Amino acid sequence: MKKIVIVFGFLALVAPGQALAAGQTSIFYYPWYGTPKVDGEYTHWDQGGHAPPVDIASNFYPARGPYSSADPAVVNAQMREIAKAGIREVVSSWWGTGSAEDLRLPMILAMARAQRLQVAIQIEPYDDRSAVSVEADIARLRTLGITRFYVYDPFQIDTSDWAALIGRQHGIQVFAQTANVARAQVGGFTGLYTYDVARYGPGTFGPLCERAHRAGLLCAPSVGPGYDAVRTTGDALSRDRRDGATYDALWQAAVDARADRITITSYNEWHEGTQIEAAMTPLSRSLAGTSASPVTASYESYDGAYGMHGRPASRAYLLRTAFWTALYRGAVTAARAPSIARTTVAGGRESALHAEGIPTMTSAPVRNCRPPDPLAPVPETAVRDRLRNLLLCSLPSRLMPAVRARNVDRVVGPPGLGVLEARTTVRGARCYPGRRPQALLELSAVPRCASSSWNSRSTCTKRTASRAARHWGKARR
Repeated sequence: MKKIVIVFGFLALVAPGQALAAGQTSIFYYPWYGTPKVDGEYTHWDQGGHAPPVDIASNFYPARGPYSSADPAVVNAQMREIAKAGIREVVSSWWGTGSAEDLRLPMILAMARAQRLQVAIQIEPYDDRSAVSVEADIARLRTLGITRFYVYDPFQIDTSDWAALIGRQHGIQVFAQTANVARAQVGGFTGLYTYDVARYGPGTFGPLCERAHRAGLLCAPSVGPGYDAVRTTGDALSRDRRDGATYDALWQAAVDARADRITITSYNEWHEGTQIEAAMTPLSRSLAGTSASPVTASYESYDGAYGMHGRPASRAYLLRTAFWTALYRGAVTAARAPSIARTTVAGGRESALHAEGIPTMTSAPVRNCRPPDPLAPVPETAVRDRLRNLLLCSLPSRLMPAVRARNVDRVVGPPGLGVLEARTTVRGARCYPGRRPQALLELSAVPRCASSSWNSRSTCTKRTASRAARHWGKARR
């Protein structure tokens, strides 16, 4: 089995403003969704002439159903998911003072900080954006404790204006969404990020970060699972997810490029299909044949991602993100070690990695560390098969979710936890989110327990049977 060598190293750069923590990740977050129940109408889900809740402006269907970004229960749950995935910063999309995204920002700040998440802002190209307006925006947002800003499409504003604006700021960081290192340097930016995961592939990260570091800029390349906006805009450009191989290749390239921070596109940009938020998998009957859109296309799902199928696959990219954030933090922490070996776990897709310019090589020894012998006895808490999916000098920890091994029907789970006994119980409790989101249940004329509502206060008596299974519990920090 081929193995990939990850060469760890970290270039420490001192930049103005808030220091970047080693091995930290940021994720782009969109608080622009609305529903009739919370906001009086659907917003964004109906983009491009779509008719929610069955027909939405996305190639995927959220496991939560079309939700409102003004719903505290939804936002709180999303912040918990982001934190559990090992991400440390939420970059909230922001479209100017008085916008819906601006009005929802205080709630996002409260929910994020409750989960010990930092909050940054992506300043979007809102109407009449100028150097004067952006300077006023930054001054106002700083009063909320925000000190890191990402500027999308920054050079709608002249480079000289950026240099003057940023030169007057102290104690903040401003990142430009660009691959033009020279222009970002002249504009006085702290660093750069790419955002676009369709245009910037794994082969671009190494040269980009090398040029950025030579120019004294921080490099925060953007990784994402794929891109597909055909149901929303009809855009023919796409980057296929390849059941997770695309996400892995971009992460690997960002780590190898000695990125100062890795940005993730995105948590919930459903329009462009870059989201890692849970998607309905498998699709319900009411959605499986849906094609009522400007371009005839049915919904996709995460089925098959990392060898996962059915409902467990709906969270495949959140789990995989936790794996990569743990690995990235470890890479920076172990910067003195020359290398560490691991095998690809993208379901046997080495050819896909080759296609993206990610080399496969034989493993190299790591100082004071030996990969586990595949022929040696495996501890009771691990899979009895050879440990073919992780060679990290240790078994997966509580910080690292289980990862499915290639060509193996089982997964490697964290050590030190027991096994639940099989039992059947009858209990009254809040309905657990099921296969059908509340928005779809409300279309039915047949009264039923709203077991799929993330916000339901109803209770129902449920008979639940637990199979004997390894219980991994919650991640601990």
